[in-house]
Amino acid sequence: MKKCVALLFVAVFVVVSGCGGGDAGEDLPEVAGDAVSDSLSDEGLPDAGGDLREEDTISGDTVGPDAGDDADAPVDAVDALDAAGDATEPDVPFCTNCTESEPLPLPTYAQRQLEYLDACAANNGPGAGNTYGQVCRVARGLEVNTAAIDSGIEDLTLREDCSDFRAAALVRMLYLDQVTGSLDETNRQKIVDTLHNYKYWLTQPGKDKMCYWSENHQILFHSSEYLVGQMFPETVFANANMTGAQHMEHARPLILKWLDLRGATGFAEWHSNVYFNEDIPALVNLADFAQDPEISTKAMMVLDIIAYDMAANYFSGYFATTHGRTYEGELIGGLNDHTTEGGWMLTGLGAWEGNNNFSAVFLATSGKYFVPDIIESIAAATSAGEFEHRQRDSIDILDGPSWNLTYTEDDDIPTWAGFSAIAAPEIINGTLAFVDKYDLWDGFLFGDLPDYLVQMVKQNMGTQDIVTLSEDATVVSRGIALQSINTYVYRTADYQIAAAQDYHPGWWGSQTLMWQATLDREAFVVASLPTSVELDGSAVSVAGDWVGSWFPRATVYRNAGVFQYRADVIPDLLSGFFKPERCHAYFRRVAFDEVRELGQWVIGRKGDGYLALYSRHPTEWAADNDYELVIAPADGKTMDNTWLVQMGSASEFGTFEDFVTAVTESTVAFAEDGSVQWDSPSVGMIAVGWNGPFTVDGVEVDLGPYERFDNAYSNVAFGKRVTRMTFGDRTLELDFAKGTRKVLEKYQD
Repeated sequence: MKKCVALLFVAVFVVVSGCGGGDAGEDLPEVAGDAVSDSLSDEGLPDAGGDLREEDTISGDTVGPDAGDDADAPVDAVDALDAAGDATEPDVPFCTNCTESEPLPLPTYAQRQLEYLDACAANNGPGAGNTYGQVCRVARGLEVNTAAIDSGIEDLTLREDCSDFRAAALVRMLYLDQVTGSLDETNRQKIVDTLHNYKYWLTQPGKDKMCYWSENHQILFHSSEYLVGQMFPETVFANANMTGAQHMEHARPLILKWLDLRGATGFAEWHSNVYFNEDIPALVNLADFAQDPEISTKAMMVLDIIAYDMAANYFSGYFATTHGRTYEGELIGGLNDHTTEGGWMLTGLGAWEGNNNFSAVFLATSGKYFVPDIIESIAAATSAGEFEHRQRDSIDILDGPSWNLTYTEDDDIPTWAGFSAIAAPEIINGTLAFVDKYDLWDGFLFGDLPDYLVQMVKQNMGTQDIVTLSEDATVVSRGIALQSINTYVYRTADYQIAAAQDYHPGWWGSQTLMWQATLDREAFVVASLPTSVELDGSAVSVAGDWVGSWFPRATVYRNAGVFQYRADVIPDLLSGFFKPERCHAYFRRVAFDEVRELGQWVIGRKGDGYLALYSRHPTEWAADNDYELVIAPADGKTMDNTWLVQMGSASEFGTFEDFVTAVTESTVAFAEDGSVQWDSPSVGMIAVGWNGPFTVDGVEVDLGPYERFDNAYSNVAFGKRVTRMTFGDRTLELDFAKGTRKVLEKYQD
């Protein structure tokens, strides 16, 4: 029993790591010059009803349904804030002497939309167009590539994993086609028939192996179900034998629950350079086409929050920060975010690279959503000089009751799955009961487990034994959960360092990147303590060499950081499966203009930016690649390590030689328990261990819990249903309690 349940946790980790796909970008080579010559009217892009873009802004007076209208919707998770101790909005005005106005875009946003739309719509040669690219063709009123549409239809017909990505594109085509008439009757009917026969939620009939379990998939399924139902309210959809109106009724409370939790607590998949690319299209569809003003407005508000998240965490056009979910492909050989195009569209930072990017396609064809000028202005301002940012996302499992989230109810188990928390002690029996109730044993996740393991779990589900075993394996059962996270960013024009501060050191997670120090797209440093897992006698590399695995104790203050990794925390229950490897760092020497190796320091320069990396144990360069710094075999069987990072620039230190001297002359001392004292040349004497405070010159550094957002432009208490960000004398206010999106402008005396 113990071995089987231990295998369950390992297998859950392995399988959940793949939930979400990450292939939504379908980026193809960019267009080299020839964009389509025809364009939309000067007035802008059409929305669902044909109204023109400039006239279609959100009224500051817009309010969603009152409590009586949605009393049955499970959105009261965000109404329980008093019980959580923090804070509903006080019943006083934010400011006096203010006027209210509608948000407005900068002209540059519309320019980016049209630039991307031209490039996307033009790329439609044989074999070139993809399902997402056809959205641009339909928006332009151009002939579509039938083969590309058929490819998306096939994914839905076969109920392939990640077909919900394609469903969002097909839904968008139908709505845009109402305005442009681009689809011929054959293609349109094929899309309609496919969407009428699709499965929109894991509790609906039909066997499949689609992933419904993660945060991004959930809003994709809910949004498509709602919008197709809205378009065909009286039609009976064959799969679930529900009318379109009934599908809307099913999806609406799930959408609002998702939107309101994101508005108050942020994202479990924090700063994801993969999965924000999948959240955005679902939200744009709702913003553009949902006729319910509460849904449409709140979708825009969550898009604003994503844009602000990007503005606060981007560096040099890339999402160079800690990530709740990412992949090695986004790191090795240079930063390769799936969000590059969407981030460029929303913030103006960086440049687009692929012309069929999932989120950028939807943003470029939106006639209703725009990023408010305040956010774009903040993005530009924070890229130009020093910027310090603290942020908190997600909630802890133990705080579920404070958010009216149970550990057993049908509507709440998928919500916890969105936090990757299905194997946690509090939730595991609720998960198994849910799977059994809806006969999901041969679906995604559980269908990939060995039969003997499934049978053993079935025999013990509902017992205290399985909860106790989950507790014994808490470093994994809770480790894979994306709980309350405090992230920190310090940025100058020359570099950025970011980390998940002191996030459950020694736990074992999936797809996470806990810190990153960056000079540009190719010159950056990360580290990890990778692990292989032995399943049925064969070794499996679970999360890869560079993401996930054992969490370090990451501690950063301004431009200096200490990152401690330990592998001696594996519980006995799991020791037979987990095989820690040697701690290593990614430092691609050829990406830097200069590199010096002095003692245990490796120091690089890129332009005017400097980066220094110190290893507690002696290291050597890997023989089979040009980027891996590993603990030397001469250091015995040591797998743990502590890395120190010092960032700097010419404006702060002078020449590169001056920086090298300052770093190498700084004193570093390790105690027997592994704690370190380091006299950082920029911030002073740092002292930190595996436990206890992180101090600089004797003053304890705040490692959290942080506010929801805390920087020079906003200070928002975590859990508050109102988010405000200020640039100059104007404040963007996103009020999820009232369902309003507006700008507060102070009178000029």
